[in-house]
Amino acid sequence: MNIKTVFKNLTTYHHFLVFLIILTVMKIANVFIVDGFEAGIHFAGLGVGLIVISSLLHLLFTKFVDKKKKYLHSLISTFLIIVMLSHADPEPVRGVLVILLLYVAKFFVKYKRQNIFNPVVFTIAIITLLALFVPFLGIPPMDFTGIDIRFPIMGHQVPLSLLPITLALVFNVKRIRKYPLAFSYIITSLVIGYFIGAYEQGIDIFSHIIITMFIGAAVIVEPKTSPNKQKEQIIYGVLMAMFISGLSMLNVPNSIVIGLLVSNIAYFVYKNKLFVK
Repeated sequence: MNIKTVFKNLTTYHHFLVFLIILTVMKIANVFIVDGFEAGIHFAGLGVGLIVISSLLHLLFTKFVDKKKKYLHSLISTFLIIVMLSHADPEPVRGVLVILLLYVAKFFVKYKRQNIFNPVVFTIAIITLLALFVPFLGIPPMDFTGIDIRFPIMGHQVPLSLLPITLALVFNVKRIRKYPLAFSYIITSLVIGYFIGAYEQGIDIFSHIIITMFIGAAVIVEPKTSPNKQKEQIIYGVLMAMFISGLSMLNVPNSIVIGLLVSNIAYFVYKNKLFVK
């Protein structure tokens, strides 16, 4: 069996996992370069620890709750959390709580056996909301700067993560037929950022593009909690971008996941016609 055949036999989820592993390696390398050896070792150790804990929880939950859940999906969610949360979080207990809530969302927060929320979004958003009322929990520090690693090419600092993110948009998003959703969100977010003067407030335009493309390629297109019809995808993507931008302007903590959580709820209500007799 040649490499081409192996590549064709891989599912979209396998490709997505490889994409997240690449971003994780980039983030670890960036921590080593920017924050030093000790910080890099700490973050690498934290990542390995979360993967081990997540694997044990997967075995436990699949044994006693639902044997059909795939380890591949749990691994993808764990890598998403590693990429999205800050490596400098001083509270390892919060990392364990995030992973635990991840499995609560995957196995228990359902309606007619279907997940209501993107588990990663649910986990970070719920802890963020709880921290507003229970301060000792602390708000989970989201941080996308770790994947925004630059490499000097011809006198310019080129953001390397744009390559794997673009490939994920071109291939993975196409395979799950979520182009309208991803691009409606990305374009609307970038246009709103321009009109509200986000790029004139000290925000690196490339960093904003990378974060927006990552969310469009990796988070909002989650197949089980996002629309399938083209028209619904476009409306969902545009409204989500507007809502997240509004929350960001109001300085709401972790506005991206809070916006995504509310969008998941809105789509869930619409899809199941809960308020229609």
